[in-house]
Amino acid sequence: MNEDMKEFITGMAKDAGKIALDCMGRAKVSTKSIKNIVTEADVAVEKFIITRIKERFPGHNLVLEEHDDEENESEFTWYIDPIDGTTNYSHGDPHFAVSIGVAKNNVLRYACIFIPMMNELYYAEQGEGAFLNGKRISVSNVDELDKAIIQIGVSPLKNAIDDSLNVFRHFMLIAQRSRDMGFCAGQLAYVAAGRSDGFIKKSQKSWDIAAGMLLVTEAGGRVTDFEGKDMETITSGKHNLIASNNLIHDHIMSEYDKLEKKDEEWY
Repeated sequence: MNEDMKEFITGMAKDAGKIALDCMGRAKVSTKSIKNIVTEADVAVEKFIITRIKERFPGHNLVLEEHDDEENESEFTWYIDPIDGTTNYSHGDPHFAVSIGVAKNNVLRYACIFIPMMNELYYAEQGEGAFLNGKRISVSNVDELDKAIIQIGVSPLKNAIDDSLNVFRHFMLIAQRSRDMGFCAGQLAYVAAGRSDGFIKKSQKSWDIAAGMLLVTEAGGRVTDFEGKDMETITSGKHNLIASNNLIHDHIMSEYDKLEKKDEEWY
């Protein structure tokens, strides 16, 4: 394991989480678009992370939620979501996270997700496994869908909410439970840690999913697009994904495929 990189990324994530906590309850909230908000804390946390990365790796590419992307023709790209779950954060809900993913030539190499209010630090490195607060984690061994908890991102948008609620309802009926906790990175981390058994998310930005993708695969799980193609690389833009413990992956896909859906983005 690259201990220097681990120390750099995890230290940065924890410091970023402290900024978020310090601003909680007093950060001004603004609207970016319909059902899409940003707080002063999102901007401050991302600015802090950008500064840290540029000090250490000045030539690396940056894919950012709250600032313009920076393309420097480097083989390394950082995917940053300063506060994943901003709506939760703005209401004092503990389900928000700092998410940092690093890819080399589009292949994810390092991942860190920090949930500040729970003091949970998830870390993964390609080929080295996934860890929660220093202890190795693995996906669940649930092999039947009716015993599984499936995380599903429910759309807040008028043109897509019916489709997403239909998916949520279907899996609530055939799985043990379906849930939407409102923070994509954290939900992927929960799959990696075996707290949930699957996750379905449509039209998510790369900064939402990059770190979580590596966590899930390094914990023994599987991440594919809706066509079943393994998501072995990451690029900027929007992505559809299904993540799971691998044991029930095909069953999740087949059940999702049964449902009638409009071709609408959920976010």
